[in-house]
Amino acid sequence: MLTSQFDIVLTQPLIISQQAASAGAHQSLDYIPGSVLLGLVASRLYARLDADSAWTVFHSGQIRFGDALPLSDNSEIGYPMPLCWHGYKGESTRKLGYLIAESLFDPSRGDTDSNRQPVQLRSGYTTGSGQVLNPACQQTLKTAIDRKTGMAAESQLFGYEALSAGQRYRFTLSADADFSVPLWQEIQTLLAGVARLGRSRSAQFGQVHIKPLVSGASLSTTPGADATLTLWLLSDLLLEEHGQPCLIPHPQLLGLPDGSQWLNERSFLRSRRYSAYNAYRRHYDSERQVICRGSVLRYTLPRPLTAAEAEALQQGLGLQIECGLGSVWINPLMLEQAHPKFSEPLVPPSATTGARPQPDTPLLRVLALRRQRRVGDIEPEAQALRLFKGLRERIHEARRYVALGVGVPLDTAPGRSQWGRFKELASNHRNDPAALWAALTNERDGMLRARSGWDLRYGTEPGQKLDRWMREALTPHHERDDFSRLIGHLAVLGLQKTWLDCCAGIDKEHTS
Repeated sequence: MLTSQFDIVLTQPLIISQQAASAGAHQSLDYIPGSVLLGLVASRLYARLDADSAWTVFHSGQIRFGDALPLSDNSEIGYPMPLCWHGYKGESTRKLGYLIAESLFDPSRGDTDSNRQPVQLRSGYTTGSGQVLNPACQQTLKTAIDRKTGMAAESQLFGYEALSAGQRYRFTLSADADFSVPLWQEIQTLLAGVARLGRSRSAQFGQVHIKPLVSGASLSTTPGADATLTLWLLSDLLLEEHGQPCLIPHPQLLGLPDGSQWLNERSFLRSRRYSAYNAYRRHYDSERQVICRGSVLRYTLPRPLTAAEAEALQQGLGLQIECGLGSVWINPLMLEQAHPKFSEPLVPPSATTGARPQPDTPLLRVLALRRQRRVGDIEPEAQALRLFKGLRERIHEARRYVALGVGVPLDTAPGRSQWGRFKELASNHRNDPAALWAALTNERDGMLRARSGWDLRYGTEPGQKLDRWMREALTPHHERDDFSRLIGHLAVLGLQKTWLDCCAGIDKEHTS
């Protein structure tokens, strides 16, 4: 089987709506469907192919455009949260952005506490190391323009939800082993580079940069114990039986050996229905009734799978596999036991990896000491710059949320008095990060509390408020010895003209 992986970097917000309706609020998908990538290649190649070649590439399933899934900062792929994972209501299942393996359990693999209520994990993505990824979205309020007057049309206000710019996604392109090599190489060439995806591509949305990877990680599979099989759906699964949609994953519909049985009591699945809009036909395609991504299906087999059978399953299950549907992970290690089994987090290699040891001389010791002092302040400054960039993005989203025009100030945003207070707290608690954290987050008189000037809303979700975002962004740093320096650098940035320009919508980053 031929495989190749690509990274997608969002250089502009990307609108991938859950529904193709033209009315009402548009909710965004948090991934990029394979059908979008298939359509990108089709727009560049379909007209140049004869009928047989076009059918082979875009309709036969011999080549498959996988869904693009989110990437973490250290380039780990986020997979749809498996529906077999549960936690207990009221108890935290994550810490510092990572899942706690001991707090999660698969109720089909062991007894549960009858005095506590299990809650299924249904949203977000998890990496192999247990990091939780939730792609960031932003709200945009727009109005239609009356062609006769050139002004806003009456009663034509609508909103978009889009994936925020700057995020990265990864998808896999695969094909059968006997697929035409020249055509395979041409498709890879057509995918690479700058492209526009999604809706409203002519209105500063949808620009992405697609980069091929030299090598990428493949899914690790293990033979099932006692001829058992676990399938973790990484994309929606579309099945038909006798020409009718089927939401029960019978073994014969997946091509499993005769005598296989579906373990209903040990499987976890959800379903949904939707109609995809075909832009070429300008009409909706047939309704799809699918088993949702993240579902976990378990089977008993009369014998272990052969290598050929496992490869056939890995190529995709059900229908519409050319669009990314039917992608599965066979017998994943994370789902082997009652509690998840995570790998060690990936750590980017440091700049000194592989460097030759330095001789111990007085000059080098002095230089090392100076460098240590310099780096001690560079790190909190760099962290403050990253936080300040995130704050500016939230302010930009808040302006879009309330539909402010360029140059109109956002009066409810934190001003100089709030930033001055930040700087004062950093100075007063210079060597006491715990006291500084309490002064920032105390529910009674802390800086980051309700009605403090930081409770600015920037989206429709209840948690999309500036004070909550600041708390979550500062939490990983609040126990560090240099926490006060981070707050000090952040306050200095907030007192500069850049913040005022951002609140007025005239900063270069968001007006260019």
